[in-house]
Amino acid sequence: MASSLGIVRDLIRTHSVVAIVSDLDGVLRVFDDALWVELDVSLGLVSGASLGAVLGNPLLRDVVRGRASFAEWRSAAVSSLVDAGADPSAAEHAVERWAETPGRVDEAVRSFLVDARDLGLEVFVLTNGTDRIRSEVTDLGVKNVLGEGLERLLSSHEIGFAKPEREAYEIAHARIVQLVGTIVDPRRVVFLDDTARNVEAARAFGWRAVLHRSARA
Repeated sequence: MASSLGIVRDLIRTHSVVAIVSDLDGVLRVFDDALWVELDVSLGLVSGASLGAVLGNPLLRDVVRGRASFAEWRSAAVSSLVDAGADPSAAEHAVERWAETPGRVDEAVRSFLVDARDLGLEVFVLTNGTDRIRSEVTDLGVKNVLGEGLERLLSSHEIGFAKPEREAYEIAHARIVQLVGTIVDPRRVVFLDDTARNVEAARAFGWRAVLHRSARA
């Protein structure tokens, strides 16, 4: 089976692609899932409790749409762990450990996106991000992908809508048109994301969307 990057390469060759839009987490930035297991064990909670308290927290919906802060999300995660039976101090430490554990760049994806820019294609990242996203991306060291001013970073918390909402793709496409300086047919944009519902929504909008699978997966 062809890799997702291989599929994108084929689309570039055969469909006059002018822009690539990549997801951040799970594509350009990856994390070690073993951390969730370690946190559950350290807290003495059932498997999946830490993941649910953080990424399954209802407040996250507002955080990624710019209606709540990362700090508020962090506090809500601590409260969820305490409600699940964790010691308050231990819950605070666990959430701090998660929040301060950096992801790493998937070098294969970075190299692919840099090569695409060298070929003359426009490259953007569209992420369901928080109010920390710009500092996180700066620390990640991917300005060779997103530009010195991170002008190619499109974050949901800044535009008010999150994937898979259609408005997120509409606003992102308008930003692409603005930065490219000319009308861009959606069919000439390739979107790469590791979440199926985001890929399906991008296809419904008109982009050529590819479901990403990391080398590890």
